[in-house]
Amino acid sequence: MSAVSEQLGASILFENDQVRVWDDRVAPGETQHVHIHKRPYLAVIISGEKAETVGVNGSVERTYDDITAGETHWFGPDELPFVHALRNTGSIEISVVIVELLNTPA
Repeated sequence: MSAVSEQLGASILFENDQVRVWDDRVAPGETQHVHIHKRPYLAVIISGEKAETVGVNGSVERTYDDITAGETHWFGPDELPFVHALRNTGSIEISVVIVELLNTPA
């Protein structure tokens, strides 16, 4: 796996002093770059079927077998820092909007 990045997605859609909103997409069969979440965040599924989160050493940490558009996941301070990459194990693109809360301790 590659070096750990603080870039949570492909691009920033919006940012102010409270939140940073990322657009993240992973093509079928692909694994995104390894990154670290230092602040609480919401992940809102736009599209996708199946995925895995993969640790720095390449081991599967979580499996998501039935992703649904509109599904929202909260990752709070008790789960941070969280270092991983998202692997698309489905047949359609995974699209996720990540809302990173900036006014919290990093």
